[in-house]
Amino acid sequence: MRSSSLFTVVALGVVSFAGCRGCESEKPPVHLIRNMDTQEKGKAYRKETPGEDGGLVFADGRQWRLPVEGTVAVGHLNDDDVLYEGLKDPGDGGAPEPSKEFPASLKLDGKIPDSLADRGAGRFAIYCAPCHGKLGDGKGPVAGVALDGGPRLTVPPPSFTDERRKGLLAGQIYGAIKNGVNAGNMGSYAAQIPTEDRWAIVAYIRRDIQKQDYEGGEAPVAVAVGDKATAETGAALYKAKGCNACHSVDGSKIVGPTFKGLWGKTESTSAGDVTVDDAYFKESILQPMAKVVNGYPPAMPPQTLTDIEIQSLALYVQTLK
Repeated sequence: MRSSSLFTVVALGVVSFAGCRGCESEKPPVHLIRNMDTQEKGKAYRKETPGEDGGLVFADGRQWRLPVEGTVAVGHLNDDDVLYEGLKDPGDGGAPEPSKEFPASLKLDGKIPDSLADRGAGRFAIYCAPCHGKLGDGKGPVAGVALDGGPRLTVPPPSFTDERRKGLLAGQIYGAIKNGVNAGNMGSYAAQIPTEDRWAIVAYIRRDIQKQDYEGGEAPVAVAVGDKATAETGAALYKAKGCNACHSVDGSKIVGPTFKGLWGKTESTSAGDVTVDDAYFKESILQPMAKVVNGYPPAMPPQTLTDIEIQSLALYVQTLK
């Protein structure tokens, strides 16, 4: 028994010593599952090496396959328009419109939790405050004064506390974050801010900056436009179409030229001097980049107004002496 035990100890010692080699072996490694080690693959930092068949991973040069046309990955259907687009179905067959309500999936027992706005406070500080300011008053450091004494941004960020922004629906604020506004002057933040965080920012703006109900705001006022243009209709359209966001009627300068005293005035534009008449007024609405007034940013996107709506606005502007 003793000799047998001794033999076992010696044998184990020899095997252990033989397994502790002090140098690399020149023999090829043992591949238990060869196709896991030698499969063809694309590596961005290497030149493509032809495989045994002399080609790339795939014949078209791609390393991945495109999804099958018409298919949607599990969990990416995004069929909740309120959540993902900030839009709701009006129910009358019309086009989707901005939602006043927050997505039902973000509510607890039918209510918007304060934790959502708490989350939004941090997101706002990261993504929004640099331009809109910590107080949401449009006085962020990026929007301050440049070294030459002029504004750093061509289009100044708006304050969330003015009456027009307080009247925005939740879906409109969400849409501004997701899609951008003012012809790209504020770009889309869809790539930087996930869907739920966009709504969190909206909740924070509502609760802490505007200090009003989460689902406050007013739906855009529908203006009844008859078959004849009138200045009264134009006055209503001036607010309903958001002209008041950029064009004052009291002579003050904001994003765009004031409407007061505008009609018949000669303006210096990017295409030369023009007189504000029916033709120029219509062109400025439908093709605002064609002749931008000097001293103002190219911030106005093309509008989709009917001829009667444009004529009504023109009649209203003519009354602003």
